[in-house]
Amino acid sequence: MIDIAEYEELARETGAYKDIELEILKEALSASRQKPGDPYTLLELRDGKILAGFAVLYRETGTEHSFDILAICVEPSYIGKSVADRLVALVEEKIQGSESSAILRFETSAQKEAAFGSGTMSRHGFALMGHIPDFYAPGDDYFMYARHLSRRATDRDSGAKEGE
Repeated sequence: MIDIAEYEELARETGAYKDIELEILKEALSASRQKPGDPYTLLELRDGKILAGFAVLYRETGTEHSFDILAICVEPSYIGKSVADRLVALVEEKIQGSESSAILRFETSAQKEAAFGSGTMSRHGFALMGHIPDFYAPGDDYFMYARHLSRRATDRDSGAKEGE
């Protein structure tokens, strides 16, 4: 069973989450613990026993194949050490393990993005769909990213042979 306090503390240590956001994150973590994947999935990276980072994935209700990244949190001493890149890759792998095609969205702030590593989303092929300067506070912009994920059909899936 996961220790929600450990994840909440890491999110608090980033300095990027407000109290209400921490409460929402805590509710999502609790739901993930009770019913993994319905609708929240927790993905984590550890360095031994140290929680280096985690991501929370949310399966959008009322859609067939849309997902949101609710949060990406990286322990401050692990920023710049590929933890955020690996977390995004884990999210993508999780979705592609069950979906042949999906839409993945991520809404974040400049402050949160700096707390896990600026440029992470663009490195993973996410398109910037929206940007509102000073949305949360002066200098703390709103960003919305999206990416279409699809699994490449294998020869077995498509019935085709190489070269056809």
